[in-house]
Amino acid sequence: MSGSLVDERSIVAKVDMELKKGGTFDKLRKKATEHIKESELLQRIEKETLQKVDEIMESSSNISKEEIQRKLREYISSNHQMRNDINRQTRIELDKSWVQDTLKEEIEEKVTKQLEDMV
Repeated sequence: MSGSLVDERSIVAKVDMELKKGGTFDKLRKKATEHIKESELLQRIEKETLQKVDEIMESSSNISKEEIQRKLREYISSNHQMRNDINRQTRIELDKSWVQDTLKEEIEEKVTKQLEDMV
């Protein structure tokens, strides 16, 4: 790099854009979601939600699909503990080493490429 200054902000912006364009964050989100779905917490929440659906359906014999969906959205929306549990589980999953390892490897690759392109 024959005496030229490295524009760190530009490199960060380009690497960020490449990660987004390449679907890196989407892949990480998808893998994290799969792990979360397998957790005991989410299985418990799913079971509770299915019980709520059964309750809704039993309470009205001629209920429309849209009405079931509306009532279920209301239930989820009003259940702060459920949302907090899911958010906490998501943060726990995203803090795991596999996420950092994946990002570190991809970022190092892309930064190296950006630096090489500057030469």
